[in-house]
Amino acid sequence: MSPFKHKCTLLWLLLVLLTEHARARPEQQQQQQQHAVANEPLVDKREDAHSLTAPRPDDDELATVAPTTTPAPAVAIAQGAATGVATEATHTQALATAVPATSSTSTSTTVPVPLLPAAPEQPEYLKHCFYAEEHLCKFGHDGQANEAPDALGHVSTTPESDSQSFGAQINASQGHGQSLERNANSCQCHEHPVKANSWYCCNISQMSMISSCSNISKWSNLHVRNLTVPIMDLSNPIFRSLQSLAVTDGNITKLTNAFPRHSTLKCLNISNNNISEIPLRMFKDVPHLEFFGMSRNNLSLVPHHNQNKNITVDISGNMRMLCNPLNEIINNDSFNFVNPKHSYCLYNATHEWFQSTDLVSVEQLESTKRCLTKCPVIENYGNCTCRFESIMIIQDDQSKPKCHVDCSNLGLVELPPTLPDNTFVLNITNNKITSLGDHFQTNPTYHNINRLVADNNQIASIYEFEGTKFIENFQRIYMRNNSLSKIPEYFLNNALMDTGRRIYLAGNKLQCDCNSAKTLQNWLKERSTDIPDYMEIRCRNIPQSVIELQEAKLCQSPPDWTDYIYYLIAAEVILLLALITKVSYDYWVFKTSGYLPWPASKMPKLPCDWLCES
Repeated sequence: MSPFKHKCTLLWLLLVLLTEHARARPEQQQQQQQHAVANEPLVDKREDAHSLTAPRPDDDELATVAPTTTPAPAVAIAQGAATGVATEATHTQALATAVPATSSTSTSTTVPVPLLPAAPEQPEYLKHCFYAEEHLCKFGHDGQANEAPDALGHVSTTPESDSQSFGAQINASQGHGQSLERNANSCQCHEHPVKANSWYCCNISQMSMISSCSNISKWSNLHVRNLTVPIMDLSNPIFRSLQSLAVTDGNITKLTNAFPRHSTLKCLNISNNNISEIPLRMFKDVPHLEFFGMSRNNLSLVPHHNQNKNITVDISGNMRMLCNPLNEIINNDSFNFVNPKHSYCLYNATHEWFQSTDLVSVEQLESTKRCLTKCPVIENYGNCTCRFESIMIIQDDQSKPKCHVDCSNLGLVELPPTLPDNTFVLNITNNKITSLGDHFQTNPTYHNINRLVADNNQIASIYEFEGTKFIENFQRIYMRNNSLSKIPEYFLNNALMDTGRRIYLAGNKLQCDCNSAKTLQNWLKERSTDIPDYMEIRCRNIPQSVIELQEAKLCQSPPDWTDYIYYLIAAEVILLLALITKVSYDYWVFKTSGYLPWPASKMPKLPCDWLCES
């Protein structure tokens, strides 16, 4: 045999083997898919973890949504199943590709498939919202564009489909420009396979891809994924009849104008874009809006809405959101925030030496509204006024709103019984309060106060502050023009150890004594920084200020006979010494000359003297 004939024979044998392998491949794929269905549950793993779960469509509806490119034998079997003569292998193949063709007359037996878990119940505010599943955009809408995946998420292929795909790739560059032009002027939206009057659009680069669709006026719900138009006009007639509009996962940077007049929109979601600018009056003609999702954008403001309607808002992920305008909306409007604990806004905190910007949760910002709703109302006296003052940033990235309560000029004779939460400033100036009572010791609403303004009252003592949380945390105490009689230096010493604290006591008239001149005066001089008006503290029993007291005058006692006791003792000592001297002299004279002292010589003789002489 010649070498040429030998080579031809080898080529012919190789061609036969390849042909037999190509014929056997569909049967092998069918057996593998049957084995996969028998061992794996039919679970769709393509749904986005962040998207809302929609009701699962029926098998025949899925068949219309995601047709697959199958080998010729498999197509023939699937058609047989549609006419009621399907076999068990055919039904198994349909389940494995997640696009079965069912029939009420089919008598084939199937392998039991575990039921999918029920979808979680949606919150009440999302009852009118529509979201298309992400896999509807990932795998296309016809068999030629993107084959539908099987139960394991794999796309079925055949030699024929491989060759078609290879040919499509060869011709892709030639028709790319024509395809873009054709798609821009044709409808790129598709009706949802389950929910009526609900449409979804994927990868939209021009609004004409939506407006070119027919019967837009009959659409109730629309979900647009990956809209790359930089500016979206809300007044577009496309949105006129919608009840739910979701434009997510795109690259929009700006919204303009407002929705059409008398819009029926109930749910709006523009999350996961790059929107940084939004019309503040975009909802002026949307009276029925219930949910507005604007999470994961670059927004700094929330648009206003009608005062008489509650709207649930999701602002999470907007790291440029400002607290001051958001706080005004919380106080004036009736927004309900989704996950307020993990939604943050920027708060400008001005300190003594620097300025900083801190993140404050919406949950803490909402608590400022309670500052107004729980403001004290005192019977027979009137109402206090409350206002949100500022945000105090504390440790561990937490924040507290500072509530200012003003109960001044009401003629009160005692402190208010309760205060709003997080009351940091209490003003009770110009009242007739005589005692602080036990509020600072037992009333929890008084524990957060760090500034007490109590000027022009009749308070007689501040000993009630001893051992309280207030005296441990206060920053300012204003007690000017009251009726204090004593200043408790012993516990104020510990309270004033922290720098920056101030106590104002001017106009109080103390009961002054020698101790005031000796101790209190020196203490006030040492605490002149902590008690700035110490020179204006006066005495009620002496027409002087405490700082003017003189110890030499104030500490003198009144005259008494005991003051002369030392003179008496000195005189007695002198007389005793004189007597001793006289007696000693007389004794010396008597010894030397025998003369008795003159008093002794003049004394009459006594009876005992006769006895001595005899």
